[in-house]
Amino acid sequence: MIRAVIVMNTQGKPRFAKFYDFQPIEKQLELIRSVYGVLCSRAENVSNFVEAESIFGPDSRLVYKHFATLYFVFVFNSSENELAMLDLIQG
Repeated sequence: MIRAVIVMNTQGKPRFAKFYDFQPIEKQLELIRSVYGVLCSRAENVSNFVEAESIFGPDSRLVYKHFATLYFVFVFNSSENELAMLDLIQG
């Protein structure tokens, strides 16, 4: 199940965010900041798959793709295929 879709620029400013579980706006912004903190600290040559349990709770994974000045991020649980999520971003 997809939990969230986030598009943010390289400064961490969200351009689009869709949360599939209700979250108050303050919590959404906190989650987006946490995701940005993880993404901006990763090297360019590492995997695009991240365990997101510390941010979104148990059984959460994150897949992202960095295009030009934007990060495209999908947050989902283990019932989804990581490679299919990456393909969805690149589609």
